[in-house]
Amino acid sequence: MINDSQKDLLKEYINVFVGKAANMLSEMANQRILLRVPEIEILNMQNDDKFSWPTDGLFSYGHIISSSMKFGRDFSGRALLIFPASKAKLLVDACLGEIDSDDLQPDSSQLADTDFDVLKEISNVILNCVIGEFGNLLGVKLDFTLPDVEVVFVSEAEQQLYLKNSVHILMFYTAFTLEKAKLDGVILMVLGMNSLNMLLTKIDNILGELND
Repeated sequence: MINDSQKDLLKEYINVFVGKAANMLSEMANQRILLRVPEIEILNMQNDDKFSWPTDGLFSYGHIISSSMKFGRDFSGRALLIFPASKAKLLVDACLGEIDSDDLQPDSSQLADTDFDVLKEISNVILNCVIGEFGNLLGVKLDFTLPDVEVVFVSEAEQQLYLKNSVHILMFYTAFTLEKAKLDGVILMVLGMNSLNMLLTKIDNILGELND
């Protein structure tokens, strides 16, 4: 579905996109925050019998924090930011500057309402920025919804059912590096065939220009 040249160029663009999101988060949190995408995948969810999450436990089963945002017009779909629920409090406290490097408790899953507000703002910054940059790349205007944040339990047997109504998913693994903490997550872009083809056609056009 995607060749190595397409994948490499797409990964370069995505790293630029999440880099811009990291700069916005850094200003919000008043500390340096790095976001890096070491790998991307395009998954075909219709091949149920062959499907398995390639994240090796990152998004396989257990409690997860899922932030979801819909976007539309010519390029449409749903974007999700997902990471283990056990790391959510660490991310919130790190962004608020409320963790002590000598007393880190990264596996706390006790979340208050205010923590969800912070997670929603973090998700809004990251997903809005990434989706907006895809729109800029494609030269199209996009409409956004505000992100919904929820804690979801996904069992091992249900991992492929979580996004069962999806067609294609652009998955990019995301490494968060803050001053006093590190955690990994995934950003998913759920796309229909038309939107995926639009993106890959644009990537092919850029590759053609680079090779001329």
